[in-house]
Amino acid sequence: AELKTSLRMMATHVNVLSVFEAQAYVKMIGPISVEGVGSKKWMRQHNLLEQLNIQAHQNAVTKHDEFVVEAIVDAEKVPVLIQHLLVTEAWREKVFPLIADDVKAAASIKAYMALYHEATICNILEVILYHENACESAGDSMCELIDYLYRKLLKLSTKRLRAPKISKVEDIKSIAKGNINGAASLRRQATDIEYQVSMCCITITRFIAEYLGTLPVSVPRQLINHLDILMVLVPLMDAQPWQRRAGKITEKYVDGQWMRIDRKDRLKLTKLEAQVWLTIYYLLMDKRWRGMYEFTNYRKETLTRLKRYMNDLLKDQLPLLKDLHRLLEEVSMMKMPAPPKPLSLVNPIPVIRQSIYANGKSGKERSEVEWKQMAEKQLEEAFSPVSKDTFDQIKALAETYGSVAMDTLIEDPKCAQCGKPATKRCSRCENEWYCSRECQVKHWPTHKKVCSLLAASVKRKRTEMNEKKASRVEIRSEQKPMNESKVMEIVPEKENSKPAIENGRVVNKTTNPTCVIMNHEDGIQRQNGQVETEDTLDMLGFEEIE
Repeated sequence: AELKTSLRMMATHVNVLSVFEAQAYVKMIGPISVEGVGSKKWMRQHNLLEQLNIQAHQNAVTKHDEFVVEAIVDAEKVPVLIQHLLVTEAWREKVFPLIADDVKAAASIKAYMALYHEATICNILEVILYHENACESAGDSMCELIDYLYRKLLKLSTKRLRAPKISKVEDIKSIAKGNINGAASLRRQATDIEYQVSMCCITITRFIAEYLGTLPVSVPRQLINHLDILMVLVPLMDAQPWQRRAGKITEKYVDGQWMRIDRKDRLKLTKLEAQVWLTIYYLLMDKRWRGMYEFTNYRKETLTRLKRYMNDLLKDQLPLLKDLHRLLEEVSMMKMPAPPKPLSLVNPIPVIRQSIYANGKSGKERSEVEWKQMAEKQLEEAFSPVSKDTFDQIKALAETYGSVAMDTLIEDPKCAQCGKPATKRCSRCENEWYCSRECQVKHWPTHKKVCSLLAASVKRKRTEMNEKKASRVEIRSEQKPMNESKVMEIVPEKENSKPAIENGRVVNKTTNPTCVIMNHEDGIQRQNGQVETEDTLDMLGFEEIE
Protein backbone atom coordinates (compact mmCIF):
# COMPACT_ATOMS: atom_id res chain seq x y z
CA ALA A 1 0.00 0.00 0.00
CA GLU A 2 2.89 2.39 0.79
CA LEU A 3 4.52 1.59 -2.56
CA LYS A 4 1.25 2.28 -4.37
CA THR A 5 0.85 5.58 -2.54
CA SER A 6 4.39 6.69 -3.38
CA LEU A 7 3.91 5.76 -7.04
CA ARG A 8 0.70 7.76 -7.14
CA MET A 9 2.46 10.76 -5.58
CA MET A 10 5.20 10.51 -8.17
CA ALA A 11 2.63 10.32 -10.93
CA THR A 12 1.05 13.58 -9.82
CA HIS A 13 4.09 15.40 -11.21
CA VAL A 14 4.04 13.54 -14.54
CA ASN A 15 2.22 15.42 -17.28
CA VAL A 16 0.56 13.75 -20.22
CA LEU A 17 1.62 16.73 -22.33
CA SER A 18 4.17 19.47 -21.94
CA VAL A 19 3.28 23.12 -22.47
CA PHE A 20 4.71 23.12 -26.00
CA GLU A 21 3.01 19.85 -26.90
CA ALA A 22 -0.34 21.18 -25.67
CA GLN A 23 0.05 24.31 -27.79
CA ALA A 24 0.94 22.22 -30.85
CA TYR A 25 -2.01 19.87 -30.28
CA VAL A 26 -4.42 22.80 -29.93
CA LYS A 27 -3.24 24.26 -33.24
CA MET A 28 -3.91 20.93 -34.97
CA ILE A 29 -7.56 20.85 -33.80
CA GLY A 30 -9.91 21.62 -36.68
CA PRO A 31 -13.55 21.24 -37.70
CA ILE A 32 -14.96 17.80 -38.51
CA SER A 33 -17.88 16.59 -40.60
CA VAL A 34 -20.61 14.03 -40.02
CA GLU A 35 -19.39 12.06 -43.04
CA GLY A 36 -15.90 11.77 -41.54
CA VAL A 37 -16.87 10.35 -38.13
CA GLY A 38 -14.84 7.20 -37.50
CA SER A 39 -12.30 7.92 -40.25
CA LYS A 40 -8.55 8.10 -39.75
CA LYS A 41 -8.61 11.91 -39.74
CA TRP A 42 -11.43 11.96 -37.19
CA MET A 43 -9.64 9.44 -35.00
CA ARG A 44 -6.54 11.65 -34.98
CA GLN A 45 -8.68 14.59 -33.82
CA HIS A 46 -10.23 12.44 -31.10
CA ASN A 47 -6.84 11.33 -29.79
CA LEU A 48 -5.61 14.93 -29.67
CA LEU A 49 -8.69 16.11 -27.78
CA GLU A 50 -8.60 13.17 -25.40
CA GLN A 51 -5.01 13.89 -24.40
CA LEU A 52 -5.82 17.58 -23.96
CA ASN A 53 -8.83 16.60 -21.86
CA ILE A 54 -6.73 14.37 -19.61
CA GLN A 55 -4.07 17.05 -19.16
CA ALA A 56 -6.67 19.77 -18.48
CA HIS A 57 -8.29 17.67 -15.76
CA GLN A 58 -4.92 16.79 -14.29
CA ASN A 59 -4.01 20.49 -14.08
CA ALA A 60 -7.35 21.25 -12.42
CA VAL A 61 -7.04 18.40 -9.90
CA THR A 62 -3.42 19.13 -8.97
CA LYS A 63 -4.05 22.94 -9.06
CA HIS A 64 -1.10 23.52 -11.36
CA ASP A 65 -0.73 25.98 -14.23
CA GLU A 66 -3.71 25.42 -16.54
CA PHE A 67 -1.76 25.80 -19.76
CA VAL A 68 -4.27 23.73 -21.77
CA VAL A 69 -7.04 26.24 -21.05
CA GLU A 70 -4.76 29.12 -21.97
CA ALA A 71 -3.73 27.45 -25.22
CA ILE A 72 -7.35 26.81 -26.26
CA VAL A 73 -8.43 30.37 -25.41
CA ASP A 74 -5.42 32.01 -27.11
CA ALA A 75 -5.93 29.95 -30.28
CA GLU A 76 -9.69 30.75 -30.25
CA LYS A 77 -10.63 27.07 -30.46
CA VAL A 78 -13.76 27.19 -28.28
CA PRO A 79 -16.05 27.59 -31.36
CA VAL A 80 -14.31 24.58 -32.90
CA LEU A 81 -15.05 22.50 -29.80
CA ILE A 82 -18.71 23.54 -30.01
CA GLN A 83 -18.74 22.45 -33.66
CA HIS A 84 -17.37 19.03 -32.64
CA LEU A 85 -20.13 18.77 -30.04
CA LEU A 86 -22.90 19.51 -32.54
CA VAL A 87 -21.46 17.17 -35.18
CA THR A 88 -21.32 14.28 -32.71
CA GLU A 89 -24.88 14.99 -31.60
CA ALA A 90 -26.08 14.88 -35.20
CA TRP A 91 -24.20 11.62 -35.84
CA ARG A 92 -25.70 10.01 -32.72
CA GLU A 93 -29.23 11.05 -33.67
CA LYS A 94 -29.17 10.36 -37.42
CA VAL A 95 -26.47 7.81 -38.24
CA PHE A 96 -25.92 5.66 -35.16
CA PRO A 97 -29.49 4.20 -35.03
CA LEU A 98 -29.03 3.02 -38.65
CA ILE A 99 -25.74 1.16 -38.05
CA ALA A 100 -26.07 -0.01 -34.42
CA ASP A 101 -27.51 -3.42 -35.36
CA ASP A 102 -24.87 -4.08 -38.05
CA VAL A 103 -21.66 -3.04 -36.28
CA LYS A 104 -19.48 -6.10 -35.74
CA ALA A 105 -17.77 -6.84 -32.45
CA ALA A 106 -14.34 -5.98 -33.89
CA ALA A 107 -15.52 -2.48 -34.86
CA SER A 108 -17.69 -1.80 -31.80
CA ILE A 109 -14.81 -0.02 -30.04
CA LYS A 110 -14.75 2.61 -32.80
CA ALA A 111 -18.52 3.08 -32.58
CA TYR A 112 -18.17 3.51 -28.83
CA MET A 113 -15.41 6.08 -29.33
CA ALA A 114 -17.62 8.02 -31.75
CA LEU A 115 -20.30 8.17 -29.05
CA TYR A 116 -17.78 8.94 -26.31
CA HIS A 117 -16.41 11.88 -28.32
CA GLU A 118 -19.41 13.91 -27.17
CA ALA A 119 -18.53 13.23 -23.53
CA THR A 120 -14.90 14.17 -24.18
CA ILE A 121 -15.87 17.57 -25.61
CA CYS A 122 -18.30 18.23 -22.75
CA ASN A 123 -15.58 17.42 -20.22
CA ILE A 124 -13.18 19.87 -21.88
CA LEU A 125 -15.83 22.60 -21.98
CA GLU A 126 -16.65 21.94 -18.32
CA VAL A 127 -13.02 22.65 -17.42
CA ILE A 128 -12.36 25.67 -19.64
CA LEU A 129 -15.74 27.46 -19.24
CA TYR A 130 -15.04 27.65 -15.53
CA HIS A 131 -12.90 30.65 -16.55
CA GLU A 132 -14.57 33.88 -17.60
CA ASN A 133 -12.19 34.60 -20.48
CA ALA A 134 -13.02 31.22 -22.01
CA CYS A 135 -16.72 32.09 -22.06
CA GLU A 136 -15.92 35.39 -23.73
CA SER A 137 -13.79 33.70 -26.40
CA ALA A 138 -16.78 31.61 -27.55
CA GLY A 139 -18.34 34.68 -29.15
CA ASP A 140 -21.54 34.18 -31.16
CA SER A 141 -21.13 30.39 -31.07
CA MET A 142 -22.21 30.55 -27.42
CA CYS A 143 -25.81 30.83 -28.66
CA GLU A 144 -25.49 27.46 -30.37
CA LEU A 145 -23.99 25.95 -27.23
CA ILE A 146 -26.96 27.28 -25.25
CA ASP A 147 -29.32 25.62 -27.73
CA TYR A 148 -27.46 22.34 -27.20
CA LEU A 149 -27.63 22.68 -23.40
CA TYR A 150 -31.33 23.47 -23.59
CA ARG A 151 -32.04 20.28 -25.56
CA LYS A 152 -30.17 18.16 -23.02
CA LEU A 153 -31.79 19.73 -19.96
CA LEU A 154 -35.21 19.48 -21.57
CA LYS A 155 -34.75 15.72 -21.97
CA LEU A 156 -33.87 15.43 -18.30
CA SER A 157 -36.72 17.60 -17.04
CA THR A 158 -39.35 15.80 -19.14
CA LYS A 159 -37.88 12.39 -18.14
CA ARG A 160 -37.24 11.39 -21.74
CA LEU A 161 -33.73 10.65 -20.54
CA ARG A 162 -33.70 8.81 -17.23
CA ALA A 163 -30.99 7.64 -14.89
CA PRO A 164 -29.90 4.02 -15.42
CA LYS A 165 -31.79 1.67 -13.15
CA ILE A 166 -30.07 -0.06 -10.28
CA SER A 167 -28.93 -3.46 -11.57
CA LYS A 168 -31.18 -6.30 -10.50
CA VAL A 169 -30.33 -9.97 -10.17
CA GLU A 170 -32.26 -10.78 -13.36
CA ASP A 171 -30.26 -8.23 -15.39
CA ILE A 172 -26.93 -9.56 -14.12
CA LYS A 173 -28.10 -13.11 -14.78
CA SER A 174 -28.92 -12.28 -18.42
CA ILE A 175 -25.51 -10.64 -18.86
CA ALA A 176 -23.78 -13.64 -17.28
CA LYS A 177 -25.55 -16.01 -19.69
CA GLY A 178 -24.66 -13.82 -22.66
CA ASN A 179 -28.30 -13.10 -23.57
CA ILE A 180 -27.57 -9.44 -24.35
CA ASN A 181 -26.14 -9.10 -27.85
CA GLY A 182 -23.61 -6.56 -29.04
CA ALA A 183 -26.19 -4.18 -30.54
CA ALA A 184 -28.20 -4.04 -27.31
CA SER A 185 -25.03 -3.46 -25.31
CA LEU A 186 -23.93 -0.68 -27.66
CA ARG A 187 -27.33 1.02 -27.42
CA ARG A 188 -27.20 0.81 -23.64
CA GLN A 189 -23.75 2.42 -23.67
CA ALA A 190 -25.07 5.19 -25.93
CA THR A 191 -27.87 5.92 -23.45
CA ASP A 192 -25.44 5.92 -20.51
CA ILE A 193 -23.07 8.30 -22.32
CA GLU A 194 -25.93 10.68 -23.18
CA TYR A 195 -26.99 10.69 -19.54
CA GLN A 196 -23.45 11.50 -18.37
CA VAL A 197 -23.22 14.28 -20.97
CA SER A 198 -26.53 15.74 -19.78
CA MET A 199 -25.27 15.78 -16.20
CA CYS A 200 -22.21 17.65 -17.41
CA CYS A 201 -24.45 20.18 -19.19
CA ILE A 202 -25.93 21.22 -15.82
CA THR A 203 -22.53 22.47 -14.67
CA ILE A 204 -21.81 24.23 -17.99
CA THR A 205 -25.15 26.03 -17.80
CA ARG A 206 -24.27 27.34 -14.36
CA PHE A 207 -20.95 28.76 -15.60
CA ILE A 208 -22.68 30.55 -18.48
CA ALA A 209 -25.32 32.00 -16.13
CA GLU A 210 -22.61 33.31 -13.83
CA TYR A 211 -20.69 35.09 -16.63
CA LEU A 212 -23.77 36.19 -18.58
CA GLY A 213 -22.91 39.86 -18.24
CA THR A 214 -19.66 39.50 -20.19
CA LEU A 215 -21.26 37.71 -23.17
CA PRO A 216 -22.88 39.29 -26.25
CA VAL A 217 -26.34 40.82 -25.84
CA SER A 218 -27.96 38.05 -27.90
CA VAL A 219 -26.87 35.37 -25.39
CA PRO A 220 -28.89 36.47 -22.31
CA ARG A 221 -31.93 37.28 -24.46
CA GLN A 222 -31.88 33.85 -26.02
CA LEU A 223 -31.27 32.07 -22.70
CA ILE A 224 -33.91 33.96 -20.68
CA ASN A 225 -36.59 35.05 -23.16
CA HIS A 226 -36.35 32.87 -26.25
CA LEU A 227 -35.59 29.51 -24.60
CA ASP A 228 -37.00 30.43 -21.14
CA ILE A 229 -34.44 28.26 -19.36
CA LEU A 230 -36.04 28.92 -15.97
CA MET A 231 -39.13 26.95 -17.05
CA VAL A 232 -36.79 24.01 -17.67
CA LEU A 233 -34.79 24.27 -14.46
CA VAL A 234 -37.82 24.17 -12.16
CA PRO A 235 -39.14 20.87 -13.62
CA LEU A 236 -35.57 19.63 -13.46
CA MET A 237 -35.65 20.09 -9.68
CA ASP A 238 -38.89 18.10 -9.59
CA ALA A 239 -37.50 15.28 -11.77
CA GLN A 240 -34.23 14.97 -9.79
CA PRO A 241 -32.33 13.01 -12.48
CA TRP A 242 -29.28 12.80 -10.21
CA GLN A 243 -31.11 10.41 -7.90
CA ARG A 244 -32.45 6.88 -8.36
CA ARG A 245 -34.25 4.48 -6.06
CA ALA A 246 -34.99 0.77 -5.93
CA GLY A 247 -36.97 -0.27 -2.89
CA LYS A 248 -35.16 0.96 0.20
CA ILE A 249 -31.94 1.69 -1.69
CA THR A 250 -31.24 5.31 -2.67
CA GLU A 251 -28.29 6.34 -4.82
CA LYS A 252 -27.09 9.75 -6.00
CA TYR A 253 -24.87 10.72 -8.91
CA VAL A 254 -21.72 12.16 -7.33
CA ASP A 255 -18.50 12.95 -9.23
CA GLY A 256 -19.43 10.81 -12.20
CA GLN A 257 -20.49 7.69 -10.30
CA TRP A 258 -23.44 6.41 -8.31
CA MET A 259 -23.04 6.42 -4.53
CA ARG A 260 -25.38 4.76 -2.06
CA ILE A 261 -26.87 7.31 0.34
CA ASP A 262 -27.87 6.55 3.91
CA ARG A 263 -31.26 7.63 5.13
CA LYS A 264 -29.77 10.31 7.36
CA ASP A 265 -27.85 11.88 4.42
CA ARG A 266 -30.68 12.03 1.88
CA LEU A 267 -31.22 15.75 2.41
CA LYS A 268 -27.54 16.53 1.99
CA LEU A 269 -26.97 18.67 -1.09
CA THR A 270 -24.92 17.21 -3.95
CA LYS A 271 -22.85 19.23 -6.41
CA LEU A 272 -25.35 18.86 -9.26
CA GLU A 273 -28.26 20.01 -7.11
CA ALA A 274 -26.21 23.00 -6.00
CA GLN A 275 -25.41 23.87 -9.64
CA VAL A 276 -29.12 24.04 -10.50
CA TRP A 277 -29.86 26.26 -7.50
CA LEU A 278 -26.95 28.56 -8.38
CA THR A 279 -28.14 28.87 -11.98
CA ILE A 280 -31.61 29.91 -10.82
CA TYR A 281 -30.05 32.31 -8.32
CA TYR A 282 -27.86 34.07 -10.93
CA LEU A 283 -30.76 34.46 -13.38
CA LEU A 284 -33.31 35.81 -10.87
CA MET A 285 -31.23 37.84 -8.43
CA ASP A 286 -29.46 39.92 -11.08
CA LYS A 287 -31.60 42.98 -11.80
CA ARG A 288 -30.48 43.08 -15.42
CA TRP A 289 -31.90 39.63 -16.21
CA ARG A 290 -34.91 39.93 -13.91
CA GLY A 291 -35.81 43.20 -15.61
CA MET A 292 -36.06 41.63 -19.05
CA TYR A 293 -38.10 38.64 -17.80
CA GLU A 294 -41.90 38.87 -18.01
CA PHE A 295 -43.51 37.29 -14.95
CA THR A 296 -46.73 35.87 -16.35
CA ASN A 297 -49.16 33.95 -14.16
CA TYR A 298 -47.86 30.63 -15.45
CA ARG A 299 -44.25 31.60 -14.79
CA LYS A 300 -45.08 32.88 -11.30
CA GLU A 301 -46.84 29.63 -10.41
CA THR A 302 -43.94 27.58 -11.76
CA LEU A 303 -41.26 29.56 -9.93
CA THR A 304 -43.11 29.52 -6.60
CA ARG A 305 -42.98 25.71 -6.71
CA LEU A 306 -39.37 26.08 -5.64
CA LYS A 307 -40.43 27.26 -2.17
CA ARG A 308 -41.35 23.73 -1.08
CA TYR A 309 -37.70 22.70 -1.37
CA MET A 310 -36.37 25.64 0.65
CA ASN A 311 -36.09 24.30 4.17
CA ASP A 312 -33.66 25.38 6.85
CA LEU A 313 -31.24 22.54 6.06
CA LEU A 314 -31.00 23.64 2.41
CA LYS A 315 -30.42 27.28 3.35
CA ASP A 316 -27.75 26.26 5.84
CA GLN A 317 -25.87 24.48 3.05
CA LEU A 318 -26.37 27.34 0.54
CA PRO A 319 -26.88 30.54 2.58
CA LEU A 320 -27.35 32.71 -0.52
CA LEU A 321 -30.69 30.95 -1.14
CA LYS A 322 -32.19 33.02 1.69
CA ASP A 323 -32.32 36.02 -0.66
CA LEU A 324 -33.82 33.87 -3.40
CA HIS A 325 -36.50 32.60 -1.00
CA ARG A 326 -37.39 36.18 -0.08
CA LEU A 327 -37.65 37.11 -3.76
CA LEU A 328 -39.94 34.18 -4.50
CA GLU A 329 -42.22 35.27 -1.63
CA GLU A 330 -42.44 38.74 -3.15
CA VAL A 331 -43.14 37.36 -6.61
CA SER A 332 -46.00 35.23 -5.31
CA MET A 333 -47.66 38.13 -3.47
CA MET A 334 -47.17 41.20 -5.66
CA LYS A 335 -47.91 42.00 -9.22
CA MET A 336 -44.65 42.35 -11.06
CA PRO A 337 -44.36 45.29 -13.48
CA ALA A 338 -44.24 44.51 -17.17
CA PRO A 339 -40.72 44.53 -18.58
CA PRO A 340 -39.71 47.34 -20.92
CA LYS A 341 -40.34 46.75 -24.57
CA PRO A 342 -37.25 45.02 -25.93
CA LEU A 343 -35.36 46.29 -28.91
CA SER A 344 -36.25 44.68 -32.21
CA LEU A 345 -33.43 42.17 -32.15
CA VAL A 346 -33.42 39.21 -34.48
CA ASN A 347 -32.85 35.85 -32.85
CA PRO A 348 -29.48 34.42 -33.88
CA ILE A 349 -29.58 31.71 -36.55
CA PRO A 350 -27.87 28.41 -35.63
CA VAL A 351 -25.42 28.55 -38.52
CA ILE A 352 -23.22 25.66 -37.35
CA ARG A 353 -26.15 23.32 -36.75
CA GLN A 354 -27.77 24.17 -40.08
CA SER A 355 -24.52 23.55 -41.97
CA ILE A 356 -24.19 20.12 -40.28
CA TYR A 357 -27.69 18.98 -41.24
CA ALA A 358 -27.48 20.47 -44.74
CA ASN A 359 -26.19 18.78 -47.86
CA GLY A 360 -22.83 20.20 -48.84
CA LYS A 361 -23.70 20.38 -52.55
CA SER A 362 -27.30 21.59 -52.61
CA GLY A 363 -27.31 23.41 -49.28
CA LYS A 364 -30.71 21.93 -48.42
CA GLU A 365 -31.41 19.82 -45.37
CA ARG A 366 -30.48 16.18 -45.80
CA SER A 367 -33.31 13.75 -46.41
CA GLU A 368 -33.71 10.41 -44.66
CA VAL A 369 -32.46 8.66 -47.80
CA GLU A 370 -29.23 10.68 -47.73
CA TRP A 371 -28.68 9.86 -44.03
CA LYS A 372 -29.19 6.19 -44.83
CA GLN A 373 -26.66 6.32 -47.67
CA MET A 374 -24.15 7.99 -45.35
CA ALA A 375 -24.71 5.27 -42.73
CA GLU A 376 -24.14 2.48 -45.27
CA LYS A 377 -20.94 4.11 -46.48
CA GLN A 378 -19.57 4.50 -42.95
CA LEU A 379 -20.50 0.92 -42.13
CA GLU A 380 -18.44 -0.30 -45.09
CA GLU A 381 -15.43 1.96 -44.54
CA ALA A 382 -15.01 3.51 -41.09
CA PHE A 383 -16.77 0.83 -39.01
CA SER A 384 -15.70 -2.22 -40.97
CA PRO A 385 -13.94 -4.93 -38.88
CA VAL A 386 -11.47 -5.55 -41.73
CA SER A 387 -10.48 -1.91 -42.15
CA LYS A 388 -6.78 -1.34 -42.78
CA ASP A 389 -6.52 1.40 -40.17
CA THR A 390 -8.42 -0.38 -37.38
CA PHE A 391 -5.34 -1.86 -35.70
CA ASP A 392 -3.35 1.38 -35.88
CA GLN A 393 -6.26 3.40 -34.45
CA ILE A 394 -6.81 0.97 -31.58
CA LYS A 395 -3.07 1.06 -30.86
CA ALA A 396 -3.20 4.87 -30.74
CA LEU A 397 -6.12 4.69 -28.32
CA ALA A 398 -4.21 2.28 -26.11
CA GLU A 399 -1.29 4.71 -25.99
CA THR A 400 -3.66 7.58 -25.16
CA TYR A 401 -5.39 5.82 -22.27
CA GLY A 402 -2.31 3.95 -21.08
CA SER A 403 -0.40 6.97 -19.88
CA VAL A 404 1.05 6.84 -16.40
CA ALA A 405 -0.50 10.22 -15.65
CA MET A 406 -3.95 8.68 -15.95
CA ASP A 407 -3.30 7.20 -12.52
CA THR A 408 -3.88 10.60 -10.94
CA LEU A 409 -7.39 10.76 -12.34
CA ILE A 410 -8.48 7.25 -11.33
CA GLU A 411 -9.97 7.12 -7.87
CA ASP A 412 -9.16 4.41 -5.39
CA PRO A 413 -11.78 1.68 -4.99
CA LYS A 414 -14.34 2.34 -2.28
CA CYS A 415 -16.03 -0.01 0.13
CA ALA A 416 -19.39 -1.30 -1.10
CA GLN A 417 -20.80 -1.06 2.42
CA CYS A 418 -19.55 2.18 3.97
CA GLY A 419 -17.95 4.02 1.01
CA LYS A 420 -14.52 4.36 2.64
CA PRO A 421 -11.29 3.63 0.67
CA ALA A 422 -10.98 -0.13 0.20
CA THR A 423 -7.91 -2.35 -0.17
CA LYS A 424 -9.58 -5.78 -0.23
CA ARG A 425 -12.05 -7.40 -2.58
CA CYS A 426 -14.18 -10.52 -2.90
CA SER A 427 -11.94 -13.35 -4.07
CA ARG A 428 -14.83 -15.18 -5.73
CA CYS A 429 -16.26 -12.62 -8.16
CA GLU A 430 -13.39 -10.09 -7.93
CA ASN A 431 -15.92 -7.30 -8.34
CA GLU A 432 -16.83 -5.81 -4.95
CA TRP A 433 -14.31 -3.99 -2.74
CA TYR A 434 -14.31 -3.71 1.05
CA CYS A 435 -12.32 -1.88 3.69
CA SER A 436 -12.57 -4.60 6.32
CA ARG A 437 -13.90 -8.04 7.08
CA GLU A 438 -16.77 -6.56 9.10
CA CYS A 439 -18.08 -4.55 6.13
CA GLN A 440 -17.91 -7.61 3.91
CA VAL A 441 -19.96 -9.65 6.38
CA LYS A 442 -22.57 -6.88 6.64
CA HIS A 443 -22.80 -6.55 2.86
CA TRP A 444 -22.95 -10.30 2.22
CA PRO A 445 -26.79 -10.62 2.34
CA THR A 446 -26.95 -8.14 -0.55
CA HIS A 447 -23.87 -9.32 -2.42
CA LYS A 448 -24.56 -13.07 -2.27
CA LYS A 449 -27.39 -12.73 -4.79
CA VAL A 450 -25.03 -11.63 -7.54
CA CYS A 451 -21.68 -13.04 -6.42
CA SER A 452 -22.22 -16.52 -7.88
CA LEU A 453 -23.59 -15.08 -11.13
CA LEU A 454 -20.61 -12.77 -11.62
CA ALA A 455 -18.21 -15.57 -10.77
CA ALA A 456 -19.93 -17.85 -13.31
CA SER A 457 -19.71 -15.12 -15.95
CA VAL A 458 -15.98 -14.65 -15.37
CA LYS A 459 -15.39 -18.40 -15.49
CA ARG A 460 -17.41 -18.75 -18.70
CA LYS A 461 -15.48 -15.97 -20.43
CA ARG A 462 -12.16 -17.52 -19.43
CA THR A 463 -13.30 -20.90 -20.76
CA GLU A 464 -14.30 -19.34 -24.07
CA MET A 465 -10.93 -17.60 -24.37
CA ASN A 466 -9.09 -20.86 -23.67
CA GLU A 467 -11.18 -22.67 -26.29
CA LYS A 468 -10.45 -19.96 -28.86
CA LYS A 469 -6.72 -20.19 -28.14
CA ALA A 470 -6.83 -23.98 -28.43
CA SER A 471 -8.65 -23.77 -31.77
CA ARG A 472 -6.05 -21.31 -33.08
CA VAL A 473 -3.26 -23.71 -32.16
CA GLU A 474 -5.03 -26.54 -33.99
CA ILE A 475 -5.51 -24.40 -37.10
CA ARG A 476 -1.84 -23.46 -37.13
CA SER A 477 -0.77 -27.09 -36.78
CA GLU A 478 -2.99 -28.10 -39.70
CA GLN A 479 -1.49 -25.50 -42.05
CA LYS A 480 0.62 -26.74 -44.95
CA PRO A 481 4.39 -26.44 -44.59
CA MET A 482 6.08 -23.64 -46.46
CA ASN A 483 8.29 -24.25 -49.44
CA GLU A 484 12.01 -24.21 -48.69
CA SER A 485 12.60 -21.72 -51.45
CA LYS A 486 10.25 -19.24 -49.74
CA VAL A 487 11.96 -19.43 -46.36
CA MET A 488 13.99 -16.29 -45.67
CA GLU A 489 17.53 -16.80 -44.46
CA ILE A 490 17.94 -15.75 -40.84
CA VAL A 491 21.32 -14.59 -39.57
CA PRO A 492 22.07 -16.37 -36.27
CA GLU A 493 23.46 -14.62 -33.24
CA LYS A 494 26.54 -16.81 -33.13
CA GLU A 495 28.61 -18.20 -35.96
CA ASN A 496 28.04 -21.84 -34.99
CA SER A 497 24.29 -21.47 -34.44
CA LYS A 498 22.78 -22.08 -37.87
CA PRO A 499 19.05 -22.17 -38.44
CA ALA A 500 17.74 -25.70 -38.80
CA ILE A 501 15.03 -26.30 -41.41
CA GLU A 502 12.58 -29.17 -41.06
CA ASN A 503 9.67 -29.59 -43.47
CA GLY A 504 10.25 -26.10 -44.80
CA ARG A 505 10.13 -24.40 -41.35
CA VAL A 506 12.79 -22.68 -39.31
CA VAL A 507 13.19 -24.52 -36.00
CA ASN A 508 15.72 -22.35 -34.15
CA LYS A 509 15.91 -18.70 -35.16
CA THR A 510 18.27 -17.66 -32.36
CA THR A 511 20.13 -19.45 -29.68
CA ASN A 512 18.58 -17.71 -26.70
CA PRO A 513 15.62 -15.56 -27.66
CA THR A 514 14.10 -13.16 -25.19
CA CYS A 515 10.37 -13.75 -24.98
CA VAL A 516 7.85 -11.82 -22.94
CA ILE A 517 4.37 -13.33 -22.73
CA MET A 518 1.51 -11.75 -20.82
CA ASN A 519 -1.32 -14.08 -19.95
CA HIS A 520 -4.39 -11.85 -19.56
CA GLU A 521 -6.38 -14.57 -17.87
CA ASP A 522 -4.32 -15.35 -14.83
CA GLY A 523 -2.23 -12.17 -14.71
CA ILE A 524 1.08 -14.12 -14.83
CA GLN A 525 4.04 -12.67 -16.68
CA ARG A 526 6.78 -14.91 -18.05
CA GLN A 527 10.12 -13.59 -19.20
CA ASN A 528 13.09 -15.80 -20.19
CA GLY A 529 11.48 -18.73 -18.44
CA GLN A 530 10.96 -16.85 -15.17
CA VAL A 531 7.46 -16.66 -13.77
CA GLU A 532 6.04 -13.79 -11.72
CA THR A 533 3.00 -15.00 -9.87
CA GLU A 534 0.15 -12.90 -8.52
CA ASP A 535 1.91 -12.79 -5.16
CA THR A 536 3.94 -9.87 -6.45
CA LEU A 537 0.75 -7.83 -6.71
CA ASP A 538 0.57 -7.81 -2.93
CA MET A 539 3.43 -5.31 -3.00
CA LEU A 540 1.01 -2.81 -4.54
CA GLY A 541 -1.56 -3.32 -1.79
CA PHE A 542 -4.01 -5.54 -3.69
CA GLU A 543 -5.26 -8.03 -1.12
CA GLU A 544 -8.08 -10.48 -1.57
CA ILE A 545 -10.23 -12.05 1.12
CA GLU A 546 -12.62 -14.94 1.03
